[in-house]
Amino acid sequence: MPNLLVYPLRAITKRFNNHYLKLKEKPGVFIMSPGGTGSVEFLKYIHKYKKSNIYFEKKYNCSIGHNFRPPPYFIKKKVKIILIYRNFNEIYKSMTSRGFVRIALNEFGDLFPFMYKNIFKNKIKLKQKYYNYLEQFYLNWKNYDDNYILRLNYPDLYKNRKTQKKIKEFLGIKNPSFLKNFPKFRKYKKSKGFIDPSTILAKKIFKKS
Repeated sequence: MPNLLVYPLRAITKRFNNHYLKLKEKPGVFIMSPGGTGSVEFLKYIHKYKKSNIYFEKKYNCSIGHNFRPPPYFIKKKVKIILIYRNFNEIYKSMTSRGFVRIALNEFGDLFPFMYKNIFKNKIKLKQKYYNYLEQFYLNWKNYDDNYILRLNYPDLYKNRKTQKKIKEFLGIKNPSFLKNFPKFRKYKKSKGFIDPSTILAKKIFKKS
């Protein structure tokens, strides 16, 4: 029998934690994206100047960055957000190349990304389902207070100096090194020892008891 409780419980936990997320310190900024938007290098760089995702994830042992909708805490405390956009086809390509699509669905709160083996193998249905979630992800963030959100496109944020100046201004960063040392655009390269995490997790779901 498939261990079907693994993912529903994880999805419910994600939804609960997102809704009731509270922090003892006000963040400098949080970087948000659905994944597959080249945000890792950007996250690391912003961490040098502001208390953001990496700082809070380490200190509070929480997951922040792919929140499917704005947590009420963010709205109440007027937390600054940098939201990264990318063409859906490019996001899907990035996520499938690393085996993260089903994990992302579960991260968004989908209860059964592995419910049936035929769906697991049906790429057309999986792709459409994922696109629907991507569309809803951005719609959920659409009404966030414009004074506290900066919307950027990938890979433009790595290539366009005007965009980088907007980031600097939005975050109130005075240090001139912010622009000087801003990371350059580079394509993701899969490591030699890469193992598709969805394959591992699927085996866990469908293992015989």
